[in-house]
Amino acid sequence: MQKHFDDLFHEVRLLFTTLIHTGEQLHEDSEMTQPRRAVLEHLLREGPSTVPAIARARRVSRQHIQALVNPLLHEGLVERVENPAHRRSKLVRLTAAGQKVIEDIRRHEAHHLDEAGIGVSDDQLRSAAAVLRHVREALEA
Repeated sequence: MQKHFDDLFHEVRLLFTTLIHTGEQLHEDSEMTQPRRAVLEHLLREGPSTVPAIARARRVSRQHIQALVNPLLHEGLVERVENPAHRRSKLVRLTAAGQKVIEDIRRHEAHHLDEAGIGVSDDQLRSAAAVLRHVREALEA
């Protein structure tokens, strides 16, 4: 079993660096950095969140996320809204402009992946994601 985990972790690390490199190449003309994009993507997937909640999900400091959110606020890609669960800790949510930016990024990447002809089915992708999610959740527990 150890050998299979080693192979899985090796491939995950290689895929992660390849994804980062490919994203940088695809978006080299954009001012959107990978960390700022991750915040937008988190908000797209999870909905409005507090800065501390985003930080916990990303396994980084609250200060790091705040430093990413500030320019996104300034650019009008996210906004602060009232948090019904907490008076002082506002929620950060995507604006219409922010949603358009992250959806355009994802659409551009999907087009690139289609053209690359990866050669795996939707079922294989779902299965791979399920395995990785299961391993991550087990390690987090």
